[in-house]
Amino acid sequence: MTPEPRPIALGDNVIYALPLDAGGWLLVDAGPDFDGSWEDMEAQARAHGFDPREVRTVLITHAHLDHAGLAHRWVQEGARVLAGAADRPRIEAAGPRGESTRSARREELVRHGCPPEVLTHVTRPRGIGRMRWQAPPPGSIDAVADGTTFDLAGGATLRVIAAPGHTPGNLVAFVEPAGILCSGDTLLPTTIPTPGLHFPDGPDGPRWPSLPPFLDAIRRLRELPVRRVLPGHGEPVDEPQRLFDRFQAHHARRARRICAVLTAGPESAYGIARRLFPHLPAARVGQAMTEVIGHLDVLLAAGEAVCSNDERGVAVWRLSTGEARRR
Repeated sequence: MTPEPRPIALGDNVIYALPLDAGGWLLVDAGPDFDGSWEDMEAQARAHGFDPREVRTVLITHAHLDHAGLAHRWVQEGARVLAGAADRPRIEAAGPRGESTRSARREELVRHGCPPEVLTHVTRPRGIGRMRWQAPPPGSIDAVADGTTFDLAGGATLRVIAAPGHTPGNLVAFVEPAGILCSGDTLLPTTIPTPGLHFPDGPDGPRWPSLPPFLDAIRRLRELPVRRVLPGHGEPVDEPQRLFDRFQAHHARRARRICAVLTAGPESAYGIARRLFPHLPAARVGQAMTEVIGHLDVLLAAGEAVCSNDERGVAVWRLSTGEARRR
C-alpha cells in the first residue's frame, strides 16, 4: 500500500514527508527559514512518528526562499539535498545574489517600458521580511536528473519530473502507482502560478523565457494519471483536472487579449499590461508585466510576433505580418 505523504505546515508552505523502503524519510521541499520554523518542523515530524535526523533525502522543487530556505539546515543534519541543475546555483548562492538579481529584473522591466515613477512601487520588497535564506556550504546541493526514482515503503515509487517554468530548474514529484503529484508551485489550488523574470547565468546573462516551457510542462503533466495534487501552498486537490483546465484556460484567455491589443498596433509590455488592467495598483504592475512578457515570448517562439526597440530603447512588440493578416 502506498504510504500517505505526511504534510508539515511551516507558515504558508507545506512540505511532504514520505517513508523510504530502505528506512528513513524523504522530504519534498526543505521549507522556509524563519524564527521558530525549524522547531515547528521538528515537532510536526515527531507527531508523524519520525525524528528529523531520520530524513535521508530532501528534494527541493524550486529555488525560492520559502521552499529552499532551510536547505542549509538539512545539510547540517546530514541529509542529502537535491534540486534541479538549473536551480542549484541559486540555492547555493542564496542571499548574496539577491540584490543583483533584483537589479536585473528592474532593468528588464524598464526595457519593456515601465516608467521610473511606477518602477519604485513595483520593485519595493514585500511580504518576505521574516524569512531568511542562509547559503549552504558550496557543493552541498546535488543536481537531480529528470526521471530519477526513489523506492518508498509499501512498494511505491517517487519519480522526479523536470517541469521548468516557475523557475528554470523547477521539479515536481510523482508518487506511483497512487497518482499523487507533489506539485510545489507548479499547480496551486487557489491561484494561477506565474512565470518569472529569470537570469540563470547570473544578472549579466540573458533572460530565460519562462512561460513557453511552463506551458509545455503543464501539457506533459496532465498526461500523467494524476489522481491527487499535493501543492506547496494550500490544501490537497482531489480533482486535479480542474487545476490543469483552469491553468490552460487562464493562459489561453490571456493570450487572446494580448493578441487583440497588438492587432490594434505595436505596443510595449508595459502598455499592454496597462491596457489589459487599467485600474491595477502600481505595486502589482510588475507581476502583470511579467505575465505579459511571458506571453510575448510564446508569440515570438511561434513566429507570431516580432520585437524591436523604439527611439527610447524600449522593446516594442507587433504581430508578424502573417499573423496580423489572419486576425
